[in-house]
Formats: sequence, structure tokens, C-alpha cells
Amino acid sequence: MRCRLVSLALVAASLASPAFAGELKANRVILRVADVKASIAFYRDRVGLSLLSTFDEFAVFEGGDGVTLMLQEIARKSNAPNSGLSAFTELVLESPDVMKSYAEMKTRGVVFTREPFAATTDGSRVLYAANFKDPDGHVLSITGWIAK
Repeated sequence: MRCRLVSLALVAASLASPAFAGELKANRVILRVADVKASIAFYRDRVGLSLLSTFDEFAVFEGGDGVTLMLQEIARKSNAPNSGLSAFTELVLESPDVMKSYAEMKTRGVVFTREPFAATTDGSRVLYAANFKDPDGHVLSITGWIAK
């Protein structure tokens, strides 16, 4: 299963005024994690992203379409679940077959907080999404278009 990483910054860049088109592009997302080894296992073995490299406290994953997902281990100040603004940030992974990706990820032990649901439509297709969290509580979802 290959998922494409979709960043809010990429969406924002596509909506930017023509005066700025092409000047800046989001090319990496960095998530801070408490245990980089546990997070590598989660993103590689359960989610299915390709690990490109590791260096010190960093892990680098292929995100697709020129986007890189980087994990950086930092010292955690609290063991309490995150309730700040980052708890409302969502990392979206797009799949060409969202139902297949969902089933594969469940088989690999990903615990979904929301089963696949119809998030929106463009009239001829429906965008389905399913939500889950990583070991640090970051909110993630897999999405994919399905013809009506």
C-alpha cells in the first residue's frame, strides 16, 4: 500500500494568489514524537509508509509527490495526552483505494477512532475518510475518492 501525504500547506499553496504561485512549495512535514523508534515502527509497519533514512533523533519517510514526512524525537514534558492546538492538527494520507488501505492498516494493528465515512462529494465521486492516531496522539486520516 502506498499512500500520498497531503499537507494543509499544499492545499493552501494551491489556493494562493497568482502573484505567489510557484514561489513557495511545502515539501516536508515534521512531527515531534516522544519515541522515534516506536513511531518508525508505527508509520512503517502499521501505516505502510516507506522509511527513507534515520539520523540521530530523525526519521525520514517518503510522502509522495515531493513531500517528505519527518519525525523528530524530543523530550516529552508530560505523559498526559495532548490537548493543545496540535491535537486539532490532522495529517491526511491519500490512497487510491481507501477501503483496501483501511482493511490492510487494521490488519497491521492500526486502531481507528472513526471508521470510513463519506466526508464530501464532488457530484460524481465521494471522498471517504477514516481517522486514527499515532503513538503520540497525532490525528491522522486516510482518504480516497470512490465513484458514486
